Amino acid sequence: MGERVRLVDVARAAGVSQGTASNAFGKPHLVRDELREKILAIASELGYRGPHVMARMLRTGKAGALGVVFPDNLEYAFSDPVAIELLRGIGRECARQAVNMMIISAENQEQAVMAVNNAAVDAFLVHCYSDNNEIISAIRRRNLPMVGIDTDIVGATATVVLDDFEGAATAARHLLECGARKFAILSLQADEAGQLGLMDARRRGSVSHRVVRERLAGYHAVLRDAGISAADIVHIECDNLSENSRIETRKMLASNPAIDGILAMSDIIAIGALEAINDIGRSVPGDIVLIGYDGIPRAGRTRPPLSTIAQDTVEKGRLAAELALGEAIGENRVLKTRLIVRASSLA
Repeated sequence: MGERVRLVDVARAAGVSQGTASNAFGKPHLVRDELREKILAIASELGYRGPHVMARMLRTGKAGALGVVFPDNLEYAFSDPVAIELLRGIGRECARQAVNMMIISAENQEQAVMAVNNAAVDAFLVHCYSDNNEIISAIRRRNLPMVGIDTDIVGATATVVLDDFEGAATAARHLLECGARKFAILSLQADEAGQLGLMDARRRGSVSHRVVRERLAGYHAVLRDAGISAADIVHIECDNLSENSRIETRKMLASNPAIDGILAMSDIIAIGALEAINDIGRSVPGDIVLIGYDGIPRAGRTRPPLSTIAQDTVEKGRLAAELALGEAIGENRVLKTRLIVRASSLA
């Protein structure tokens, strides 16, 4: 077997520097189209297999990839509308900077820790995860930039979050203006362990996910000012699946028929709640006013269309990737939300 063809051999045959030859493979936007095609053609003729990843890392100190840690399984990452938009934004910035993306599911902690330990990446993005677990500890041991998205992990290089308190407060103010007085909050799960059903005071006091904590605080602050205490509100914990929020909402309304306002922490949860209300023969907005959170396209296609607190999830992902790849230190970006009023909450 002959000797492996090296990048320097390709560069010599093409009459270019080794750096230009390297860019033809790793950073094609830096090389003229005609020259890049010439380099790639010569590489093919010589049988060059492409840059060796570990050699490139040793030479440049860069892997040319970004690690993205999701708290859920990979199927969820590619099926949940908010997760899809977040990945779109991350991918957009990765494409702009000519780097790749590695997605790590945190569903199996042991496998995720192994993946983190072995990942050839330049930085990590951590989405909606809390501090107290081995995966975050493994990332810290890598001593690479770590950007938190919708989370407040201690030691993160930078964070990108929504103003969830104000978004939730806006939702509660709106339903009060619609005349609601007996409220239910359909919450996302409070921690990685998760549970479904009634969310008592102890459970509400032990929330580890920033998003849930901030949204609960925003809802409660506005309702408290209106004379409605947290103890007067029915709190139900849901996972982010419409079929499960549909089941939980039906049970909740059977036990609490006086509820006339529902604050859902996601549009997916709100869609399930809307289906449950229809199931039992009650109407939205006639009997119950309802608002979701996120602004996914599907929320505008329900019957009636859902009011929501919208966010720019694509920009959130793009900005997080930009901060991670730029190795920003101490950045804390807070993105605004906006109220979209549709028929589900018209007074």
